[in-house]
Amino acid sequence: MSAALTFVTVVFEPELPLLRLQARSLRRFLDPACVAQLIVLDNCARGMGRGARRAVLRELGPTLAPLAAFIRAKHLGVEGATEGWRGQQAAKLLVSRRVRTDHFVVLDAKNHLIAAAGAVDLVDADGVARGGTHPYTTHPLRADLERTLRYLGADDERVQELVADFPRTATPFVMDARLARRMLDDIERTSGRPFAAEFEHARLLEFFLYSGWSILRGEGVPVDGEPIQSPIVWPAHADEQGAADAIEHARATGAAWFAVHRRALARSDRATRRRIIALWVERGLMDRVEAARFVRRFRLAYLPATGRARLARRLSGLADR
Repeated sequence: MSAALTFVTVVFEPELPLLRLQARSLRRFLDPACVAQLIVLDNCARGMGRGARRAVLRELGPTLAPLAAFIRAKHLGVEGATEGWRGQQAAKLLVSRRVRTDHFVVLDAKNHLIAAAGAVDLVDADGVARGGTHPYTTHPLRADLERTLRYLGADDERVQELVADFPRTATPFVMDARLARRMLDDIERTSGRPFAAEFEHARLLEFFLYSGWSILRGEGVPVDGEPIQSPIVWPAHADEQGAADAIEHARATGAAWFAVHRRALARSDRATRRRIIALWVERGLMDRVEAARFVRRFRLAYLPATGRARLARRLSGLADR
């Protein structure tokens, strides 16, 4: 039997409805035997309210809810060092110091299950995290990858070699908790700064840093080469064809995971929404009426929630001065 895993999901204000959808999908499709703990990294400026937490626990159901814990991202050491999107990234690595399982699975709130999944889909029989690699030669984040690799000491030849084939950065992303803690300790020791401060100072990205450190200073490539299929409806393709392509990819590959980016859902037209709703209904996550109401409420609340989050962060920053 595979060892149980810790699941870590990160959320901020506009994504709270997506977090509830994720929780429902975990209850429906995730093998409870593979779950040791579920950690919600609360990156909301003022923290999730009691009502928001209770709603997530209700969706998780009686088996998974007792395994859930809510941790404010700022309590992991990011407050005052970095914030917002980069703080959220640093928190995904710093949470490894709270993890007691061999591996933890990092999710974004946009991820949800559409088919049965268990530990074997996330960690292979040899105890290596599942995950694929691909080239970054034309990837929009190539410069960030190169900067991270040079930060870790790679010369030009090694950088070009790794740019040609490097682990993917999509969630779900499975990390070796011990390896992540070793990386944190090494970065702090060599930089002389707390991890979050160095992460911000060097403008690092979380999954590039983790995989790059493992390859250059650790134990080699940290994934087994088997991609975790998780098609995404991205904002740049938030039209009917983009949704149809992502859904077809999910069907063709038998993907258990799917994702709809918050901005894609907020901007989607009626035809696109119909495609997404049909998938959720087909997979038993909602009936058609509930799904239509979920999408409508999400779209109506999205801009106000985003505005409130930005205002709360500005006010929080002024209070810290």
